[in-house]
Formats: sequence, C-alpha cells, structure tokens
Amino acid sequence: MTKLSAFFCGMFPSSSPPVDQSPSSAPVHTPAPPPSTRPTPAPPAPPRPPTKAREITEQVSNQVLQEFIDAVTGGIQAWDPEEYILNSLLQEAVRNHGRVDLMQKKSGEKFAVKRMPNRWVREGDREFNEQYPTASERPWVDIGLVRYLNTIQYPYACELIGVFRDEENTYVTVQLATQGDLFSWCDRDPRPGPAREAVMLPIVGQIFTAVCWLHDLGVAHRDLSLENILLTDNGGSMQVKLIDFGMSTTQRVCKRELRGKQSYQAPEMHGPEYDAFLADEFALGVVLFAMAVQDYPWTSTKKNSCQLFEYISTFGLMKFLKKRKLRKGTEHLAEVLSAELAQLIDSMLQLEPGNRISLGESCFSGEARRSVWDEVWIQRFRGQK
Repeated sequence: MTKLSAFFCGMFPSSSPPVDQSPSSAPVHTPAPPPSTRPTPAPPAPPRPPTKAREITEQVSNQVLQEFIDAVTGGIQAWDPEEYILNSLLQEAVRNHGRVDLMQKKSGEKFAVKRMPNRWVREGDREFNEQYPTASERPWVDIGLVRYLNTIQYPYACELIGVFRDEENTYVTVQLATQGDLFSWCDRDPRPGPAREAVMLPIVGQIFTAVCWLHDLGVAHRDLSLENILLTDNGGSMQVKLIDFGMSTTQRVCKRELRGKQSYQAPEMHGPEYDAFLADEFALGVVLFAMAVQDYPWTSTKKNSCQLFEYISTFGLMKFLKKRKLRKGTEHLAEVLSAELAQLIDSMLQLEPGNRISLGESCFSGEARRSVWDEVWIQRFRGQK
C-alpha cells in the first residue's frame, strides 16, 4: 500500500492519479521490514474494557493543558550530542520543519527523537502563538498533551522521555514504537478476507477504546490516520499508541478549522462548523476501510474534488463495495469484506454527522445514537457472540 497511490483503476480507469498525501508530521516508529519478510503480528493483548469504569474521567481544561505545556517548556534541558548516538532517519517531519531519528544511548536503549528548529518552535508555547497565531500544527500542544496523558497513565500515548535544546534545534525524545505504524501494517499479510479481519479485531478494539477515552477527557485528535496510530511490543503482544496531537483541541465544536489529511477529513469540516468528536469517528472509518482492503476509499472529501467520493455520496458505500475491486486482486470489495465489517465501516462513514455512529462517549449517552460497541463485528472483542 503506497501513500494514497493511484487507485482509481478499479472503477474509473481514465482518472488521473490522486495527489500524494504523505504525512507531513512524522510518526514515531521504526521502519517495518519488507512485506515478504514481515511475520504476521500476534494479536494484541486486550486493553482496558470499553466501559466508563476508568480512573480518570475529568475533562482536560485549557488551563490544565496550559499548565502542562508550561511545565514542559520550563523543564527543557541542554542537548548533549555525546549522550545519544544517531542510528537512522525514521522520517522527515515536514509540518514541523524537522525530522525524526532513531537514536540510542551508549547503553543500547533506543528512542525516537523529533528534531525541530528553534526558529519554528520558538522559546516556548506563548512565543510560538505570537509568531504563528494561525498555525494548524502546534508542537507545544502536542508535547504538553502527551505529558498530561502520561501523568494520568493513559496507555495509548508514547512515553515522553524529555525535551532538550541546543543553539539550533529542540529535541523531543519519546518511547520507541517497535512495530511501526498502521500504514506499514496494512501491507502485511493476511490478504483481505476473514483471516485479516481476525487480526484486525483486537487492534481496532484498542483504537476505539483509545479514542473514546480521549474524547471522554474532552480532547479531539483531528489528525487520526494510519500514520498517526502506532503499534509497539508489549510483553509478547502489541499495544496501540496514538501520536501527533499537534492539531488536537479541547473544543468539541470547531468553526472553520480544517484539520487532518485530505482523505480522512469529515465532509462537514469543509463547512462553517463541525463536531470534532464525530469528525474523529469519520477519520477512524477511513482507517478501518484501509486496514481491511489495503486501499483508501477516496482521496478527498471536498465536494467535486474526487470522483470516488462523489460516487459514494450519490449511490452509497454499499454499492461502491460491489463495484470496486481490490487494488491487489480481482475480487470486488464486497466479496472479501464480511457483511458485519462493511456495516460498521458504513456506519462510521455516514456523510451526515447526525447519522454517524459514535464510539460510546459519555457525551452521547443522552442521544438516540448507536455506538460502535452495538455493532456485531466488534462484539467479539468484548467477548460477546
């Protein structure tokens, strides 16, 4: 699976290839081995059950988030180039004008280190906001929120090791995600079908739990994508980690703030205002689609920008699945997707946010809105038939 590759051939052979949407803010992960040598990962251990019985339920206020941002900026340490040994470049961090490196200490312990120029991040959060008041990517919000999530022992964020600085750059050192991102995972076996769905299930269950918990804390991510969901070893199984919180917000209703990558943006994000939680749900629908069939449903959700999106807008996702073929095969998507998973994806990708399914967040408890946990496909994750 290439980053938004030319995948129109199954329905629109004369269409031009879509514009590449390579992630502009680098995910923190190790490079995955070539597809031919990648073992199928063991199913992750079940995370905390998707219920409200969690230790931390108080929502994050802007004041609390600012306190953690201030604590991070106040604790920046001097960067010692002798302390870390550069191993390799993981990826360019274009949105932050830097790069992410795999580094290790002389003891052998490995870390991911995001390097950003000081001219971009400035001295701290306040100086950054003064210099870039309209920036969609806010590095200090990312760092401060991760520190907060670490403090409450939220298990789906990488551990922040420290923030360092020299005359030219600021270095953010975090826990290394050993199994790479979901984009890399998508190229692995099994091929689309029942066996792949079985491997997907525990990963998807963790993702739903992670984002639902985040929303119950009052935080919307707004940049969920294959590249921003990582997998790491956890005692012989795998643990999901969310990254890149630089576009996140504590405001559920957002006005004229288009965020995220084109193919993951909920259609209402192109309008005057939107519910950021439901926009995250839509983005996860795109994630599930890509995980299941190793392809994207469309390149853009902006009106009149993508033929595939216009087709689905007119005829619906279910008809699209009957006409669209696998990128790596001859079967139609409807032939390889179980009816239960197709229904779940369709419920998450409803173009009208009022019809879209939720993740079971507390804020929707008084509404007549179904949640993903009501869907048959995910019930096996909860130990139900």
